[in-house]
Order: sequence, then structure tokens, then C-alpha cells
Amino acid sequence: IKRKVCKDGRGRVWLDRGGLAGMNQGATVELTIDATLQSVAEAELLRQVEEMDADGGSVVILDPRTGEVLAMANAPAFDPNRYSSYPPVARRNRAVTDTFEPGSTMKPFVVAAAIDAGVVRPTDRFDCENGKMKIGGWTIHDHHPHKVLSVPEIIEVSSNICSAKIGAVLGADRLYDYLKSFGFARPTDVDLPGEVGGRLSAPSQWKAINLANIS
Repeated sequence: IKRKVCKDGRGRVWLDRGGLAGMNQGATVELTIDATLQSVAEAELLRQVEEMDADGGSVVILDPRTGEVLAMANAPAFDPNRYSSYPPVARRNRAVTDTFEPGSTMKPFVVAAAIDAGVVRPTDRFDCENGKMKIGGWTIHDHHPHKVLSVPEIIEVSSNICSAKIGAVLGADRLYDYLKSFGFARPTDVDLPGEVGGRLSAPSQWKAINLANIS
């Protein structure tokens, strides 16, 4: 933005000729945060962190149709009016700066990849081994024992064993390629400072138990 002025020999402005050049009309900024959801997220997160005696936690609520952030809460939190009174660990936005294991939210991606690759059909059924399956020297458990489940039922009950079996059918290389295509291990470019992209090692480094755990 430029403004025409007159200065004296010492560079002091003594006459403002007025008028701005190169200024564009500002744009409207509208937050996607829902005040009610934000309040509930903060209260429930704090309650859970205290109840579980956790070091911290995060909650992110998104609109599944648009990806808009409706609420984002972190604990421990801090008072922005007394910013310098809190340690750095309390001031970071854990939801974007910290890495964490996706857990069972990974299962729909594994199933979607297997269906897209044509190695699994929604009507296929898998034996959940009644809640316990050995892989090498490791044992995979389900939260509740199940016998035979269809693919939709595997997602419904969140079976670790059957998800691991679907991942094995898909294979490490294809699962890795699909996860990269889904955007895992790279930042979302949400425009919040400090965002990390996560980690996803090359499939050549995966053992059978790694493939099962990732799935």
C-alpha cells in the first residue's frame, strides 16, 4: 500500500497528501468453530483427562461433508490473557503438533483399500479365531471374542484379528501405497503452526506383526 506525503530534509512527514494506492478491499473471515460444540469438547476432554489421570489429550470435531473444524480442544490448556504464565508444553496445540497412533480409525481405510484393490468383497467372511490369533511370537486380541464375521461386521465390532487378516490379504506394499494415497504421513496444510505429518515406514521394514498392527 502506498500513500503520497511530503517530507522535510530530516525525513519527517509535514504534509499528508491523502489517498491510498494499491489497497484492495478486505475479505470476510468466518470461523467454522461451533461455540456449543467447542464448549462441550473442552469440558468433556478435561473430565476425561482428570478421570484417566492422563498427561494430556486432544479433541477435534470435523464436519464430515466439508472437513471444516467445528471444535478443537487440548488439555492441559492455558489462558491466552496470561500467556507467559504457562510453560511451553501447555501452550502447544497438541491436536496438530503431536503424533499419535490412529488406532481403530485405521480399519475403514484398510477395508476400503482391500475392496478397491479387488482382493476383498463386502460379502466376504473372515474367521475371528474366537478373539485370539498368534502371529509369530505375538498374539493379536479382540476386545470381545467373535467367530465368523462379514466385512461390514468387522468394522461394526472393530475386530483387530479380522482387520489384520484383511491387511495380510492386501499385502504390505499395496497397503503402504493406499495409505500414502489417503494422505497418511504428510501434513494436511490446515494452516495451523507446528503441524506434523506423522510417520509411516517403508513396507520393506515391516514384519508380519507390523502389517497386522498397522491394519
